[in-house]
Amino acid sequence: MFKVERNEIFYVYKKVERDYVEAFQPHTDKFKVMDVRYIELILEASNELVNQAIDSYINMLIEQLKPEYIKSLRSNLRSVRSRNKRLGESKVSSVTVDVGLINSLNEIKTYYPAQKLTNADVIKLAVEALHKELANTK
Repeated sequence: MFKVERNEIFYVYKKVERDYVEAFQPHTDKFKVMDVRYIELILEASNELVNQAIDSYINMLIEQLKPEYIKSLRSNLRSVRSRNKRLGESKVSSVTVDVGLINSLNEIKTYYPAQKLTNADVIKLAVEALHKELANTK
């Protein structure tokens, strides 16, 4: 079993809903897995009962879904937690960019080897420089 927090339960439900083709086993009761009442119960549960409600939901998922999907779900949840922890208060978590732009970002990072910049740091620097340039042209 794995730990899921109350604020993550809707994410888990929506992920299972999105991945239903790869998640379900032949014996899976799809109506049981997709039953919103589990989520409502968890969200409405008192602080004393919420862990029990979450454990019940996760145990049901473990029984109904493919073991490899459960492992993938657990891994995905850890990844989301890690990303959210890194982002802190930021709400936007990703932007799709092409390979050329990624290569450009990586090239810019080579000019600042001591700073260990991330792609997000390089983008922030570029936006700041663009703001300064725009302010000077006015």
